[in-house]
Amino acid sequence: MPAGPRPVPRRLVLLGGIGATTLVLTGCDAIDDVLGSGDDPGVSGAVTPTAPAADADSTLVETVLAAVSTTGALAAATADALPGLKVAARLARVHDAHAAELGGSVTATASEVAADRPAARAALVTAETALRDRLVGAAREAHSGGLAQVLASMAAALAQVLVGPASRPPATLPAAAGDPPPAVEALQTTLAAEHAAVFVYGVLGGQTSQSGSAALYAALTSAYRTHRTRRDDLMARLRAAGAEPVAAEPGYGLPADLGTPAAVTDRARALEESATQTYAYLVASTTGEARAWAVDALVDAAVRSTAFGGRPDRLPGL
Repeated sequence: MPAGPRPVPRRLVLLGGIGATTLVLTGCDAIDDVLGSGDDPGVSGAVTPTAPAADADSTLVETVLAAVSTTGALAAATADALPGLKVAARLARVHDAHAAELGGSVTATASEVAADRPAARAALVTAETALRDRLVGAAREAHSGGLAQVLASMAAALAQVLVGPASRPPATLPAAAGDPPPAVEALQTTLAAEHAAVFVYGVLGGQTSQSGSAALYAALTSAYRTHRTRRDDLMARLRAAGAEPVAAEPGYGLPADLGTPAAVTDRARALEESATQTYAYLVASTTGEARAWAVDALVDAAVRSTAFGGRPDRLPGL
């Protein structure tokens, strides 16, 4: 079982916001590193644990592992019964990786799979959605920041396959005092990345037209608005904590080759993939409402990265 937070990478940029309705299955380090052409996954320092010993989470881990095992068995059985439903096999592999991450394996026996393909698919969606929501809740509950980070990443991995809004409303980040110094530091790091993200998305939007690339333009506009809202929320939270929010840089360097929709999409994808790392750091460094907000942002960043052409990851952000 993970006992401590993963180190924070130097690649920093973020995201967030999850709505409500039904999920559907699909087929599918510094700021300079994000904005420039380099991709150095270096480490700038380890996160300070936010909680007591990981033993406090042993019951939570056992409960989550049992849920992963049950759902993983269903996914594997569905894949065996319906070989053409490739997403079931993909989910089964994800569950195997997640069970191993928690120190176990998928050992449950699945109930009988419906012979009717739509019914089997619907049953799998229902089970996967419930597990994804359980992982989000567990990440919020965990005493250990490191465990919370892993559970949030697991939820994000499922969300990348279950593309669609969440079944619960997103968490909010109240402008409340009480964040300890390690959390304030992580909030400042996240804010610095949000400043960069707002700038970059503004430029990317300017390279895209609604008439020429309507879907891309809409996706960039949505991402820009989300980043801007999160930037404002972070600034309010830091001020409430008695800290002066870090200011935006006068400007940010960008590659010159942004003249095509493909280049714009690629830059947006890189931005969202970096966002998962930044928010994984914030998840590990915070508790309560701030962590819940960071978990939702991590999940949303993972989903947006796939919308911009990224490949699903078994542990986004880690």
